[in-house]
Amino acid sequence: MKARKVMRLEVTTVPLELSVEQAHTLMLKLGVRHLPVVSEHKLVGVLSDRDVLLACTRNADGTFLYPNLTVGEVMTLSPEVAGPDVHVAQLAKKMVEGKIDALPIVSKDNELLGLVTSTDLMLLLTEMPSETEPMLSYQIRRVDTLPTRA
Repeated sequence: MKARKVMRLEVTTVPLELSVEQAHTLMLKLGVRHLPVVSEHKLVGVLSDRDVLLACTRNADGTFLYPNLTVGEVMTLSPEVAGPDVHVAQLAKKMVEGKIDALPIVSKDNELLGLVTSTDLMLLLTEMPSETEPMLSYQIRRVDTLPTRA
């Protein structure tokens, strides 16, 4: 199966100039952990919840103290990407090896086409038909004594 079959087509993107606080608020509102960053219709980075957490500190009550920084200053630059015709097994391998949870799917011109997340791949596994293996037959033999050597 190809990336184009599993990628999310409705992806919210953010500009470089957006504040980290505004981007994180948007992430929480949408329930997403990754926001592709686009400039002039081209993917330039990805802002992950991990990027936000590394940039922020917290108050004693757990609320965030956001730095006066923009998305462009804390995002992951030059993120791993894949094309729409890449097989999902290769997407998964790339994500595991890169220790990333989201992979932007881009055109040859680096325009964002969609996004595949680790959750998308896990959902794909849950939709696969279960394989039924034939029951193995076992024969149980009771041994009361150890064989003697001749």
